[in-house]
Amino acid sequence: MDELWITEGPREFERWLAQGKVDPKQVERIREGLEITAKGRVNEVGGEQTPEIYFPGLTARPWWSRSDFQWLDQLEAAAPVIREELQALEVRVDNAVSHPTGLAEPGKWRALYLSCIGRPYAKNVAAFPQTLKTLSVIPGGSDSGMTYFSTILGGTHIRPHSGFTNAHLRCHLSLIATQGSRIRVAREERAWEEGKAFVFDDSFDHEVWNEGEERRTVLLFDFWHPDLTAPEIEALTHMMGVWRRMYSRHFWAHQMDTQPAPASISALSA
Repeated sequence: MDELWITEGPREFERWLAQGKVDPKQVERIREGLEITAKGRVNEVGGEQTPEIYFPGLTARPWWSRSDFQWLDQLEAAAPVIREELQALEVRVDNAVSHPTGLAEPGKWRALYLSCIGRPYAKNVAAFPQTLKTLSVIPGGSDSGMTYFSTILGGTHIRPHSGFTNAHLRCHLSLIATQGSRIRVAREERAWEEGKAFVFDDSFDHEVWNEGEERRTVLLFDFWHPDLTAPEIEALTHMMGVWRRMYSRHFWAHQMDTQPAPASISALSA
C-alpha cells in the first residue's frame, strides 16, 4: 500500500487546523494519533490493537455489550426489511465483487457496497432506502467508514487481520446465518444468529470461518467510536476525505468508478 496517505496525514491535518474550524486543544488526540501512525509507532503504543491508523485514549475492548448501544434493538427489528431490499435487488453472489484483500480464497468472500471510507457508492444506494434510513440514526453508521453486505461462501477462512482505525467500531447484522460460521476477535469466538447483531472493535486481530455448506451474509458497517467528541468527529470526517482521495490511487477505487451495478470495491477488514 502506498504510504503517502499515512506520512502526509499530520501535514494535511495541520493545514485543516489552520482554517480555524475547531480549537486545536479539542482535537489533540487526533493530532497525536496521526503522528503515532506517521512515525510507525502503532505496534509500539497500540497494545493488542493493530489498526493502520491508531488514536490514543479511546476505550479498547474487542467485544462491546448490547447495553452500550440502544439502537441495536431498532437495527434488529429492521432486519427483515433490510433482507427484503437485498433480495429485491436480485443480487446473486456471482454479481458482487470478490473481496480483493487476499485474505481469503478468490471468489469465496463477496461484497456489495453502500459506502467506502465514508463515500456513498451511488450505483447501489438507491436500492436500499430502508437500510440507509435505519443506519441514519447511528452516528457515522453509513458515512464514516465501510458499509456493505458481506457474503462468505461455505468452506471459507478469512485469515487473521486488523481494521483501518480504532476510531471506528464495527457492527454485523446477521441476515443469512449458517451452521459452522464463526468469528474470532482477539481471544473470543462468537457465532452469528440470524436477525441478531453484535459490535466489536476490528482494530483487534480477528478472523472468520464458514465451515458450513451454505453462504453467510451480514450487513457490515462502521460507526464512530462513542468516546469521540463532536470536534474530533469533525476532524476525522475531514481526514476521511483526505484518505479517500489518496486511496483513489489504488485499484479498488478504480473498481468503484468502473464496475457495473451492483458491483463495488474492496474493504479493509471482515
